[in-house]
Amino acid sequence: IGWPAIPERPQAPCSPQGAPRVLFGEWLLREISSGCYEGLRWLDEAHTRFRVPWKHFARRDLGEADSRIFKAWAVARGRWPPSSSRGDQPPPEAAERAGWKTNFRCALHSTRRFVMLQDNSWDATDPHKVYALSSELGGRGQGAAPEPPREAETRPAPCPSIRAAAGEPSLGVLDVTIMYKGRAVLQEIVGRPSCLLLYGPPGPAAQAAEPQHVAFPSPAELPDQKQLRYTEELLRHVAPGLQLELRGLWLWARRMGKCKVYWEVGGPLGSASPCTPARLLPRNCDTPIFDFSAFFQELVQFRARQRRGSPPYTIYLGFGQDLSAGRPKEKSLVLVKLEPWLCRAYLEGVQREGVSSLDSSLSLCLSSTNSLYDDIERFLMEL
Repeated sequence: IGWPAIPERPQAPCSPQGAPRVLFGEWLLREISSGCYEGLRWLDEAHTRFRVPWKHFARRDLGEADSRIFKAWAVARGRWPPSSSRGDQPPPEAAERAGWKTNFRCALHSTRRFVMLQDNSWDATDPHKVYALSSELGGRGQGAAPEPPREAETRPAPCPSIRAAAGEPSLGVLDVTIMYKGRAVLQEIVGRPSCLLLYGPPGPAAQAAEPQHVAFPSPAELPDQKQLRYTEELLRHVAPGLQLELRGLWLWARRMGKCKVYWEVGGPLGSASPCTPARLLPRNCDTPIFDFSAFFQELVQFRARQRRGSPPYTIYLGFGQDLSAGRPKEKSLVLVKLEPWLCRAYLEGVQREGVSSLDSSLSLCLSSTNSLYDDIERFLMEL
C-alpha cells in the first residue's frame, strides 16, 4: 500500500540534507532557555520543570506565534522550508502548522526524557502543557554536567515510546479524558499495557496487578449540588474499577463494579460523525471495544478515497447513563474519552499528506519489538 518501510538501525542518523541529526532533547532544552518563544519557559530555578504553549489548532484565535516552537523544530530538522529543485513556491505556512505540531509531539514522546505533569491545553485563556525532566531517562537541568545522548535519541525510537517497567507494549499512548457533564476534570496519558479506572484507593487485587491507575477526581467542587449528589452516587459504585488492557490488535475492557457502563466509538465531541451503536459492558467479562486492524483498514480506504469520512478512533465510556438515550454525550454525568495516540498520529498524517506517502517520522511509530506496533506493521504489509 506504499507505507514507508521501517529503516534498519542507521550508523549515523542524518537529516534530509545529510547533516547530523539534531537531537530533540538537547535542542528543546536550549530553546527553553533562550527565552525566544512566548509561553515556553522554565517554571523553577533548578530548570527541572517547564511549560509549552499548546493551543488547539481548531481555535479561531490561532496565530503565528502559537506554532512558533513547532515550526522551529521543523526548521532544525531541515523539514522547512521544503527543498525544491524547480523553484516552486513553498506551501502556505498555515497549511503546515498541524504537521509541525504532530512531529513536535512525536519527538517529545519518543525522547523519553520528559514526563507530562499537567495538560492544560483546554484552558481558554492560557492553553499549555507542563513537563518535567526525567532523571531516570537522561533528563537534566541547565546546570548539570553534559552526558552522552541516550540511545532513544540516536536511532529511530517507537513513537510514542512510554513503556511499562517490564518492557511490555504500551497502549500507544492512550489519552484519557474524564468529564463531568461536559467539563474536563482530568486528562492523563496511559503508558502501560493495562490501566484501571477507579474512584478512591485501589483494592488489594488492583495493587497486586500493578496496572496504571487513573482515578476519578472528587466531584466535591461541582457547583450544582444536585449534579454533585448524583455524580458521587455513580462513582461510589465504580469500585473495584474498570480495567482497560491491550492484547494483540484489540483494546479490551472489563467492568468490575456495579455501575453500568456503556461504550461506543465515534468522532470528536460535538461533531456530526456517526458513532457505533452504544453497548453495555457486561460485568466481570472481558469485552473488545476497539479493533486497531479495522481502523487501519478503513484508514487505507480513506487514504485511497474509497470512503467518504475518516475512520473514527475516539472511544467513549458513559458511566451510569446509556449513551444512546438521545442526549448529547457532553450532558452525561460521568463520561470518559479514550484516544489511541497512534491512530490520531496516522490520521493526521494522512490528512496532511493526502494521497502521498506519510511523513517518515510517523512510520517510526511502528518500530517496536514484540508489541502492538509489530502487529500493525504485519497487518499493513498484508493489505
